[in-house]
Amino acid sequence: MFNVLDIARFAIGTAAKAAAKVPVIESHFHVNDRLNGPWPEGPFLWLHGASLGECKMLLNLSRFLQEDLENCPKILITTQKVEVLKFLKESESGIEAAIAPADTPSAMKNFIAQVKPVGLVLGENELWPGYLSSMRKISVKPSIAIISGRYHASLPGVDFSAVGFASMQTGGDLSRFLNVASRSNIGKMMIGGDWKLLPWVRKKEAVQPPENPTVDTAFVSMHMAEWASLCRMIVSSIKRQESVVLVPRRLSEVDAFRKALRDQELMVVEWPLVQKGAVSMVSQFGLTKKVFATTKTAVIGGSFSRGIGVHDFWEPLQAGVATCVGPFATGQKEAVASLVNAGVIAQLQSTAGFSKRILPDVRLVSTYLANERTKIDDSYQQFLDFLRDLLK
Repeated sequence: MFNVLDIARFAIGTAAKAAAKVPVIESHFHVNDRLNGPWPEGPFLWLHGASLGECKMLLNLSRFLQEDLENCPKILITTQKVEVLKFLKESESGIEAAIAPADTPSAMKNFIAQVKPVGLVLGENELWPGYLSSMRKISVKPSIAIISGRYHASLPGVDFSAVGFASMQTGGDLSRFLNVASRSNIGKMMIGGDWKLLPWVRKKEAVQPPENPTVDTAFVSMHMAEWASLCRMIVSSIKRQESVVLVPRRLSEVDAFRKALRDQELMVVEWPLVQKGAVSMVSQFGLTKKVFATTKTAVIGGSFSRGIGVHDFWEPLQAGVATCVGPFATGQKEAVASLVNAGVIAQLQSTAGFSKRILPDVRLVSTYLANERTKIDDSYQQFLDFLRDLLK
C-alpha cells in the first residue's frame, strides 16, 4: 500500500528521469548514475555519508571494522557528492565506493538487487525514507545503524523500525530523535560523541601542538559565500606578515577564490609552498591532515554565513591546532557551545576581533578530548556488538 512518502518518492523519480535528459543537469549532477548505477555486485555492508567529512569518517570506520569484526563482509561506501566519490576511489582502502542511489522506488529496487546490503550504516543524519523502508523489507532483524548521529527533524511519517542502533553526537540530538523514534523500540540508543575522532581515539595519543609549524593560520573548508569575512581575516593576517593557507570547501570554487585574492592584490602560491605574507592555495581534497601538521591556528569555514553549517572542527583540535569558528554554528550549535564554554575553541562574533582572538590552552583541549575518547570508544564497542549480532 502506497503512503504519502511513497507517492512523493515516485514523483521525484519521474522528475529525475526527465532531468537526466538535460545535458547540463546530467553533466553536473550525474542523475543517471543515481538512478541506475553502476553499483557493484554484493552482498555488502553498506555505509553511507553525504559529503567529504562524513565519508572520511566512514572510510576510517571501514578500516577499523576490517580489523575488529570477525568475518567482516565486503564494504561499500556511497556518497551524494561526485567529487567525494573520486576521493574514495583513490583511497586504496580495499573498500568499494559508488554514487548513492536516488531515493526513488525504482532506483532503490535496482540498488538493493545489485548490492544486496546485509546492513546499512548511516553517517550523521542521512535518514532517507526509502533507505529505511528498503532495509526493513529485506531484513528480518533491524539492520540499520546511525553513527555519530545528528538529528533536528525529519519528514512526517518516516518509519524508523529498521534502525537497531543509534549513537548520537549530543544529548540534544538523542532527545530529539527519541521524540520521533520512541515507538520503533530501537534496541540501542546512546550519546556517543563525534566519530570523526575515532582514529585519534584508537591511537590513544595525547594532544600535542605541531612541532615547528610553518603556517600561522589555515582557513579550512571555506565557501565563497563567506568571502567578505574571509577577506578581512586574510588581509589582517597578511598585514602582520603571517603565512596563510586557504582550503576551499568546494574544488569548483578554487579559481574564484584565487581570482578574488588577486583582485585584492594578495600574493597567491600553491600548496605545499608556504610563504610569509602570502596565501597558499590548496586545490585537492584530502590534504587537511597535512595542513594541520604544520599549522599554529585554524579557522573553520561554514561558520561565517548563516545558512551553510559549520564544518569539521574536531580534526584540528585532535592535531593540537588552536581552533576558531565564526558566529554561526548551524548543525552543531550544542557541540560548539559546549566547546566554547569549556575554553576548547574560540568563537568570533565578528571578524573585527580576529587579530585579538584568545587562543585555547592545549591542556584544556587535552582534558576535554580525553572525556570524548571514553564516550566514543564505548559507543564503538557497542556498535561492534550490534554488527556481530546482525551478521550471525
